[in-house]
Amino acid sequence: MAAPLKLERDVQGKVDSFRARIAREAEDLVSTFFPQKLSELDSRVQELRLQDLGRIRSVPAAPAAPAGPGPTPDTAGDGPRRGEPLGPALLPAEAALLASNQHLVALIERVKPEIELLREKCNTVRMWVQLLIPRVEDGNNFGVSIQEDTVDQLWTVESTAASYLRRFSTYYNTRAKLVSKMVKYPQVEDYRRTVAEVDENEYLSVRQILLHLRNQYATLHDVIVKNIDKIKTPRSTHADELY
Repeated sequence: MAAPLKLERDVQGKVDSFRARIAREAEDLVSTFFPQKLSELDSRVQELRLQDLGRIRSVPAAPAAPAGPGPTPDTAGDGPRRGEPLGPALLPAEAALLASNQHLVALIERVKPEIELLREKCNTVRMWVQLLIPRVEDGNNFGVSIQEDTVDQLWTVESTAASYLRRFSTYYNTRAKLVSKMVKYPQVEDYRRTVAEVDENEYLSVRQILLHLRNQYATLHDVIVKNIDKIKTPRSTHADELY
C-alpha cells in the first residue's frame, strides 16, 4: 500500500487557509450576493423596454461624395498619364466619421462587466464545491453526484457567459461591413434598413443576455440552497432528492 502524501506544515497551512477563505467567500456569494444580483438585474431588465426599439435606431448618414477632381497642378513635364487622377485622392482621415450606435455602445459597456462578474463568482463557488468532494470510494455516492452536478452546472454558466462576450465583437463587425456597403452604395436603401435591423436585434440580444444573467443567479441560488446539506456533507445516510 502506498504511503500517504505528506506536506510540509507551512505548505499544508497555506492550503488549509485557502480552502477556508474560498468556503467563506462562496457561502457568502450563495446566501447574499446571488439574491442581491438577482434583484438588481431584474430591475435593469425592466428598464430595457421593448417599446424602446425605435429609439435605438441610429443609421449614420453617408458622407457626401467629393464634388469632383481637384485642379491639375501646374507642373512641368508631360502631365498626368491616361487613367491617373487629376487631383489628390480623398484620404480616409478627411472623410466624415461614421459613428457607432452610441446607445448600444453604452448599453454593451454596462453589460460586459456584469457578464465577467458572473463568471468570476461562479468560478469561486465552483472551486468551493470541488474542494468539498471527498475521495473516491465504493458506495454512498449520492451526495457526491450532487456535488459533481453542481460543479458541471457552474462550469456551464461560466462557458455560456464567455460566449456572450464574443457576441459583441460579432455585432460590431457585422455592422461595420453593412455601413461600409451603405457608404459605397448610398442609392441602395436596403443597406440602411439592414443597419437599423441589426441595431434592433442587438438591443433585443443584450436584453436577453441580462435576462439570462438574472435567471442564472436565481437558478444557482435555488439549486445550491436546496442541496446545501448534500453539498457540504455528501457522505450521509440519507438519500435526499436533488430537487
